[in-house]
Amino acid sequence: VCTHKNNPNFWIFGLFFFLYFFIMATCFPFLPIWLSDVIGLNKTETGIVFSSLSLFAICFQPILGVISDKLGLKKHLMWIVTVLLVLIAPFFLYVFAPLLKTNIWLGALSGGAYIGFVFSAGAGAMEAYIERVSRNSGFEYGKARTFGCLGWALCATTAGMLFSVNPEWVFW
Repeated sequence: VCTHKNNPNFWIFGLFFFLYFFIMATCFPFLPIWLSDVIGLNKTETGIVFSSLSLFAICFQPILGVISDKLGLKKHLMWIVTVLLVLIAPFFLYVFAPLLKTNIWLGALSGGAYIGFVFSAGAGAMEAYIERVSRNSGFEYGKARTFGCLGWALCATTAGMLFSVNPEWVFW
């Protein structure tokens, strides 16, 4: 029986959860404020963006679920989501924001697709993968998942302070 202390997979995936939810917390708690105060969207336009996020989440979740089940312990989907996580700041600042300012529908669709894939559907795929690894590696999934809660809490606090200084810093 492997203990958490000396199980490298526990620490690797605990760190992954921490960073994944840390990055997610830069987006979701402040997205409505960013859309209105920084981008200048009204309430109707903000609703369009959130509707798009929900639509793409509903579409991507079953697709990623099937892909995740077929891949098993292969890391292909993990790498795709990880690369998209790394690119979250450039996407928000150089793609999403300009599109929202010029064409709300195109901006909402692109943001919905990106955020819906990476966070809404990606979270389920990541959690399913790490749960499989935890069973094969002998560590408790729930203990590794706790790192995600810590990442979210730490980031939400930090991002709130950064947002008041410069909203763009939150994404970097």
